[in-house]
Amino acid sequence: MKKLLLFAAFLVAFSSQAQDFWTEYATAQPAASTGFRSVSIVDDNVSWLNMTCGTTGCTTIRRYSKSVDGGLTYSTGVIDLGATSADLEIGNIHGVSQDVAYASVFPKATSPGGVYKTSNGGTTWVKQASATYSDAASFANLVYFWNANEGVTMGDPVGGYFEIYTTSNGGTNWTRVGSTPALVPNDATEYGLTNQFTVNGNTIWIGTTFGRILKSSDKGLTWSISQSPIPDFGGGINGTESGDLAFSDANNGLLQTSDYLLYSTADGGVTWTSVAWTGFLRNFGVSEIPGLPNTYISVGEDLDNTERGSSYTTNGGLTWININNDPDTNFVDGGVVAFLNPNTGFASGFSTSAAVGGIFKFNANHQPFLAATTFSNDKAFTATPNPTSGLLNLAGKNINQVIVYDLLGKQVSTNNYSAINNVSINLGSLNAGVYMVKVTNSLGSSSTIKVVKQ
Repeated sequence: MKKLLLFAAFLVAFSSQAQDFWTEYATAQPAASTGFRSVSIVDDNVSWLNMTCGTTGCTTIRRYSKSVDGGLTYSTGVIDLGATSADLEIGNIHGVSQDVAYASVFPKATSPGGVYKTSNGGTTWVKQASATYSDAASFANLVYFWNANEGVTMGDPVGGYFEIYTTSNGGTNWTRVGSTPALVPNDATEYGLTNQFTVNGNTIWIGTTFGRILKSSDKGLTWSISQSPIPDFGGGINGTESGDLAFSDANNGLLQTSDYLLYSTADGGVTWTSVAWTGFLRNFGVSEIPGLPNTYISVGEDLDNTERGSSYTTNGGLTWININNDPDTNFVDGGVVAFLNPNTGFASGFSTSAAVGGIFKFNANHQPFLAATTFSNDKAFTATPNPTSGLLNLAGKNINQVIVYDLLGKQVSTNNYSAINNVSINLGSLNAGVYMVKVTNSLGSSSTIKVVKQ
């Protein structure tokens, strides 16, 4: 899809809106330092959060938060799992609407977990009987729904293969997927991890403690398996590092690790290639931006100074642009990030009080910086190197003018030419950051591209 950056709209948007990529909102939690383990974005208005304790040694939190106004305000409540609630914990919540949501529940002691459903907006939660998870070894890791009827839940191996159920009627009936070679564990210590999965279209990818990836391209009905380049997705079985997956389509994806390694795939996760990234990759969570090819946002700590925050890439992970101080002044401090589309995304934080903090909402007016810009042939040009430490070489057709703008839309340099095809401008005097370079040709046509000044 062609995404033309309309520069006039860019100037209006950035002059009338706060600078930050992220704005922090309250998740209405009664306890300070409450974060969330998962976020499920139903649509541009409705999202569900699975809350979790954000400090060491605190008690288990079985609460949800829900927004029906695009993440501006949240309501919250306790998830009552019955008499055995004290022995259970929530792995993730997946919302289908503002009234209907499902929770994967795992045992902390001996009580069986499973899948629980609310049909009244979170007031009551009822266990899905046919997704039994009744064995002593049962451990539900996740639940996901593609629509109001079709869903999947995955748990650790039971009876020699991973315990996976699918439903086609909203959880009224769940059917366990039969044993196949792909679902047989490598070892007695290979299992899944709570909320360690990603979905794109009809395809779901799930990481294990042996660094393997369970994959289904038909909403959980059949499965294949591949080996990732890391030994463990975070169970501490085969190392102490962890990994997170994100896919921009059925084939192209990234695997980011907690020790700042990055891998890409172009075949749906069958094979992976190490990425020699530059910039500010982070180490907690990573999310694709649906609708923007090769565009991802990463949250966590920065390799250089261990400062928590967020970064983005528009070239499949090769270059990561720091959002901290460029332009954000309030940094993302959690480890969860998810996007529904280029306008709607959230990252986790920690509450200060019921009225302050807990979640960061993406400022949609910054979407043009994430867009992969393409141009018609008569207006095409290239800018190299990008990122640059100073000299920027522009190649196009009949270039008449080059104007550079900063993030606020302020013009920082102007250069005029006489319809030439190759020009060079020096950005060495500019501060490090992101700039918009607008090139106009002799016919008056113009195109704009992002340039990173290191």
